[in-house]
Amino acid sequence: MNRLLTAAAGITFAVASTGPVLAERMPTKPHSKPYNITISCYRGPTQGVIWDRPNAVFVEDLVAIGYSYPQATAIGERVCRDEWGVGQHDYMRNSLLEIIARTPPGR
Repeated sequence: MNRLLTAAAGITFAVASTGPVLAERMPTKPHSKPYNITISCYRGPTQGVIWDRPNAVFVEDLVAIGYSYPQATAIGERVCRDEWGVGQHDYMRNSLLEIIARTPPGR
């Protein structure tokens, strides 16, 4: 539980809102900060939620705190594909915290 709370408190953002160019310039090494979850989404060339998906670092960070790959991918897609989250970093963070509270790792 302590690990979960530490992870929730340390959620960071690396949202690639301009597509792959920004993501390639600022890559984040998975597990570079233990118990931090980097919310990183590929947005594509538009502001519309069309190709949005979680980047690997987001999924890997969720796996590191105890989710399976299918669970982590589903959580990442839920957070990244929420149209209200585009450009709203606090909303994305709060959405992730709600999901973690409802379905903690290891369930």
